[in-house]
Amino acid sequence: MSDITNEMAVQAARDGFSGAEFNKVASGAELEGIVLLCSSYQVKPECLPRQNEWSLNYGRKVISCQFNEEEQSVAAVLEYNVVAKLGRKNALRCTAEFAVFYATPDGSTAAGAEGFCRNIGTFAAYPYFRALFSRLSSETHLTLPPLPAIASTAHIPPKEPKKARSTKGN
Repeated sequence: MSDITNEMAVQAARDGFSGAEFNKVASGAELEGIVLLCSSYQVKPECLPRQNEWSLNYGRKVISCQFNEEEQSVAAVLEYNVVAKLGRKNALRCTAEFAVFYATPDGSTAAGAEGFCRNIGTFAAYPYFRALFSRLSSETHLTLPPLPAIASTAHIPPKEPKKARSTKGN
């Protein structure tokens, strides 16, 4: 794996680990497994005829992440979801949790290992969620687009606060 990028360095500083700590793990980590822990899939039958009007929203988050120094391993539980709305009504909801496990090199720090697992593990497990969602939606005979690729948020600057509206009268 290549050295930490500038974007990852910015994220690393926010997450409390250095580029050197991240690179130590990245240079020797080995993926040990990706496991589906649980999933939920719900479709409202009354919304099926209007699926071309659905608006799709996607999400992901890290539920937990833990480094085991004795075993030189790190694991994370990651959640992914898709929600389709028809107006204000949820037409479809799919949520799944995956566990990702890595063996880490000797001398890895907890911060570096957890930062690596949170960042890289998210990308490693996502194809499994995409496949699960594709299979479930095809079994419901839905014609939905493939889920989009995910991007690192390390290069995305924080949102600026919304400006107050002017209350000038006419």
